[in-house]
Order: sequence, then structure tokens, then C-alpha cells
Amino acid sequence: MVHATCCKHPRMYRYKTPDFRALAAKYPSTFGAFVRDDGGYEGKIDFHDAQAVRCLAETLLLDDFGIHATFSEKNLCPMILTRFSGARWYRLAYIALIHELLESTLPTLCVLRDFQNLPLTWHVNGLDIGTGASAIYPLLGTRCFARWRFVAIDIDSHSLEHARQHVVHANHVRTRIALVHVDENDEFVPADINTKLAQEAIWSMQNHELIHFTMCNPPFYTSQQEMLSLARIKKTPANAVCHGTSSEMVTAGGELRFVQRMIQQSLSDPRVVWWTCMLGKLSSVVQVAQELEPLSNERRIRAWGVHELPTGGGRTRRWVLLWTTKSGLRIPPSWSRATLPSSLKRHAPASGERSGKVIKRGVAWTRKELFELTMHVLDGLEGCSTYASAYQRFDSTHRLSCETDKQAALGPKANMTSDTGTIDVILTKQSWSRKARRAKLQVSEASTRYEATKVHSEPLLMARISVGERTATNEQGAPETGLVMTVSWTYGIDAVKFESFATFLLAAVEKRVEDAVRTQAQ
Repeated sequence: MVHATCCKHPRMYRYKTPDFRALAAKYPSTFGAFVRDDGGYEGKIDFHDAQAVRCLAETLLLDDFGIHATFSEKNLCPMILTRFSGARWYRLAYIALIHELLESTLPTLCVLRDFQNLPLTWHVNGLDIGTGASAIYPLLGTRCFARWRFVAIDIDSHSLEHARQHVVHANHVRTRIALVHVDENDEFVPADINTKLAQEAIWSMQNHELIHFTMCNPPFYTSQQEMLSLARIKKTPANAVCHGTSSEMVTAGGELRFVQRMIQQSLSDPRVVWWTCMLGKLSSVVQVAQELEPLSNERRIRAWGVHELPTGGGRTRRWVLLWTTKSGLRIPPSWSRATLPSSLKRHAPASGERSGKVIKRGVAWTRKELFELTMHVLDGLEGCSTYASAYQRFDSTHRLSCETDKQAALGPKANMTSDTGTIDVILTKQSWSRKARRAKLQVSEASTRYEATKVHSEPLLMARISVGERTATNEQGAPETGLVMTVSWTYGIDAVKFESFATFLLAAVEKRVEDAVRTQAQ
């Protein structure tokens, strides 16, 4: 039985080609039958032998993840390696990307829902669009991350039945992977998804529950003719055999039209936090980015980015497009900007990160002191709530709690400790502007108390404050390590307001540091 625990993080999977000779010795009756060993540097298999490729995939899943799978001879085989692609498997890289996206953004969502007194869920819900006969993304996702569960949909009932019998049931993950048949004309997120889940007798999604992410590897070709003609004009032979059913390989309009449909449907579906789709043509990526940019300017798309997956240096390239429509969550700047292909640089979203000056580190200035000073600034802002992010997590009651104190509540102000890593800030009004600060002086104490008890509304913006180290050259030309405060935009749709807040906070903190240093010198 495969336990519902993470056997290994997907980014730590492999950076070296597996030892075929050792695997053949370990699995002589299965994989060993396909390994040619002439006593040279390593054993070899024929990557143009479909049966050998399937056996390799099954063997690596079993050996590395404890996953028992028997893949269909008629369907696409989830490739692990090709002889030229290196050891990185882009499907695992896709899983790792989703995990890191959630790791970066779900804490913000959890803090927000707690702030608004909305229910939180323990599970992370994923939707795999076109799961196929292998259900490989749900299989890897649930194996690597204990909180993940999937709704896996497909238009091919035969593929779903194979996945159900030979993959899902074989690994005892039926309670975490729901295989759902949909019609070709259904929406990507079926309106009757709860009814379909009930038919599977697995679980139902509560009204407040969200689908945290989608995964999709759409059919590549527009027609059978395109698939055959492209195969004929390739200058070099394929690295490995590739075959699958028509629904797996071909769709009207190809992957471009497929993802365009996803984007249009996402504009009116509030149930999904992050939409993602993996593309194999750079031309498709460029075209979609050009379409997302005006939607972002119109604020119909709240945030979007493109990330190229590491594929081991081979000829295969894959890009993941990610966007959100109903959530104000922001994509980390390193994803939305730094990883864009050169042809997309001019479409890059505005940066959501600002850093201050280097502050000389010493006995008087450590992270703790700098955070305390920052809290003094934030305490003076109306409509500002702060959370010490270092200790946020889910506990068994499904509510946010502190790691070191299960009784501590997330109040409107955070308690700073020497170990505090970051601060999450929620702002419900633009109280940092000069106009707002002048107006505050004219507000009575009674009205201030009333303001603090108002029902929490949708935030104006959220930001995460962190302090890191940076080495800079001092006046004497010698390297000197100091502290740098960074303000990252984590939630909201108004970039101008974020810029204004970040500029205000960094300037206010730096002024207080200068005043404190001047006082100490006297």
C-alpha cells in the first residue's frame, strides 16, 4: 500500500540518469528483459520500443515513488526519460511548480480568509483537465503531497476506466483522486461537479471550497494531417516512440485554441484560484501572452505569468502559463517577469517588489529590531492588520494557529519575536498618504474606535515584508554586509497603490533608523 505521505519533493527527484544496470538487476523479470548490457559504461534500452519505454516509466515510478502502475498500450505513456533529455522529467517539474506557486500564495489566501472570518479547508483541491489513462499528475501530486486531492476529468471513458483499474485502485488513492467523465462540450470546470463527485461516491466540495489549481497538458496538434506532416519534416528522428489516441493528440485549433477556451471560461468562473496550462509551442505562448496583457490592463485577469520548465537540456521545451481571474493573489515577481522568454519581455507584468537601502548590521540592528521598528510605523496606520508569518500553519482544527502556541490567535497586530521571518500586512484603506494622515489628526477618538470595529471588507492590498542580507561596498571600498527590507505585493489589483505604500513604508523605516543612529551617536 502507498502511504499518503510525501516520499520526496519533486524538485529533488533526479539530476542524473538512472542506473539501468542496477534497475535490471533489481527487476530482472520486468525491466531487466529490455536492458542491453554489453559490459560497457552503462546498460541501455531501445527508446523506440514502446513496450520498453512503458516498462521504464512503470519501473521508475515503482522504484522512486512506490507507485504501482500498468500503463495502457493504446494511450500516451508518461515519459520519464529519453536518451537525450537528461534526467529531469517535465511532468515532475510541473508538479513542483504548482507546489511552489501554492507555497508562495496560499498563506496569503489563508490569512485573508481568517481576516474575513471565512472558513478554511485542510485539503488542497486540484483539477486535472484531460487526465488520460495514466492519471499521472493526480498520481504524482497525491504521492508527493499529503494534503492534495484531485478531480481528474477526461472525455474518453475508456481511458478513465483504465486509470481507475490499473492506476488509482492499484495505489489505494481512490479517496483522493476522483475520475470524472465529461462531454466534449462541457465546461472545463463542470457546473455539476458535485453531482459527478457524488456519483463517484468519493467526496463533495462544500460551497465555500475552492479549486486551488488546475493542471492541463492539452492536445498538441490541430489535426491528424498536421501530426503526420510534422513528423515527416523533422530533420532528426524522435528521441523516443510517441503514440496515443486521437483525443490525446489532436484537438480543433490545437493547444492554442484549447488554452484560449480555458481563458474565456476562467473569466466567469469564481471557483478556481490558479488556472495553469502547459504548452509545447513558443508561438502559442507568445500569442496567448499578447491576449492576456489587455485582459490584465482591464483587470479581468488579476495576475498572470509564464514559466519555462527545466527539461534536462534536451530538445523538448515546455512552458506553463498561469493566471488568476477572481482572486487578487499576486504571482511572485521571479515568476511573472524573470522567467519570461525573451520574445515576451515587453509583455512582462509590472514588478511587485520593492527593496530599501542597505542598513548596516550590528548589535543595535538585527532583524528583530528592524521588524519592531517597522511595526511602530504600521501601528500608526488605520485599517492596517499585521500577521507574523513565520508561525502560520494549519492545525487539526482547520484554523490558522501559531507553531509555538496553539492558543495564540491571529489578532489585528502580530507579536514580534527574534525568529519572525516575515510580516503579512492587510490594508483596507489608503491611510499612509499625506492626505489620510492629516485627516486622521482631525478624527475623534470615538470615531477611531468605531472604525476599528467595522466588519472587515475586501482589502485594498496585502503585502509581505521581509528582511534579508546584502553585501555592499562601503565608503572605503570594502565589502560590508547589511540588512535590506523588501516589500512584496501579495494581493490586490492596483499597482499604483502598492507602489505608493511600499515607497512610504521603506522611507519611514529608513528615516527612523537614521534618527535612532543619530540619537545613539550623541
